[in-house]
Amino acid sequence: MTAMRGGVGNAHIFTRADRGTDRARRREVVIRAARDAFVDHGFHGASMEEISVRAQVSKPVLYNHFTGKVDLYSTVLQRYLDHMVGRIGDALRTTTGYENKARRMVSAYFDFVDEDDGAGYTLVFDTPVPSEPSVEGRVRIAMAECAALVAAELDAVGMDPYRARACAFGLVGASHLAARYWFDAGRPIPKIDAVDTTVALFWTGLSGIG
Repeated sequence: MTAMRGGVGNAHIFTRADRGTDRARRREVVIRAARDAFVDHGFHGASMEEISVRAQVSKPVLYNHFTGKVDLYSTVLQRYLDHMVGRIGDALRTTTGYENKARRMVSAYFDFVDEDDGAGYTLVFDTPVPSEPSVEGRVRIAMAECAALVAAELDAVGMDPYRARACAFGLVGASHLAARYWFDAGRPIPKIDAVDTTVALFWTGLSGIG
């Protein structure tokens, strides 16, 4: 009897684990479907009904995973923001030399804007959700995290902390604007040339800062 109870208990545990795996898998399908819908139609143009059709789940199942469209959009957005910050962090950690770090940082930003034909860039910077301040706040926080990573590198070479943060926000902001212009203009020059031009602007200025 004891063995039988143990066997039933183990089966119950495995069943719960399987249900958890199925739920996580279904959630990922919903997130991917939502990402495509938001990229294609923007926040306001995408509907929960369309997302449920793309994900091949019922609307009750959809709302079982997310409280509403803002919740779902925020989840998709945060993944792209984390990816953007991760790209910048990886570029800085895996590079030596001041100018090389600047180049890798700029290149990482251009790569993010260009990735998946601009899908992440569109979601992060071109899908306004004016009725939801928390969405804009997520973007600001991610940009500040990128700047903090750059500022840490400038601190490490002895730059005054205030000047390091001021320069870091300038570098991140300029990279953002340059990459956006390049992408919105239809990639008029090769990406490597756009990166070189942006780095040249940075390096000319940074090389004169003690």
